[in-house]
Amino acid sequence: MSEEQRGVEIENPVLGKLKVFGMDPNTLFTVLGFAITCVVAAFLWTHSSEAKDAGKDVAQVLKESNKEIAQILKETNRETTQILKEMARANREQNCLLSVPLEKRQQMADTCRRIAQ
Repeated sequence: MSEEQRGVEIENPVLGKLKVFGMDPNTLFTVLGFAITCVVAAFLWTHSSEAKDAGKDVAQVLKESNKEIAQILKETNRETTQILKEMARANREQNCLLSVPLEKRQQMADTCRRIAQ
């Protein structure tokens, strides 16, 4: 009477024939499945933490970029406001000069400039 040996024989084109004896095949596949699951879980956890760190870096860069853009927009708005004020002043001065007869325009130039301000 010989003892029946339990085992698994797997044929793989890369590894060739792989024979594992002395272990129940269900136990072997359960242990291998658990090991693969652990490796995949570790990979996903590492990837998740790296992605979180990369997301923080991207958020910081975007925050700095938005601050710079806001500062540039504020400066541009100040310059635009100053230009519009100067244009309004020049328009008032021009309207004043146009309301004066042609002969007196040269004399009224300084007066219209003071009124426009």
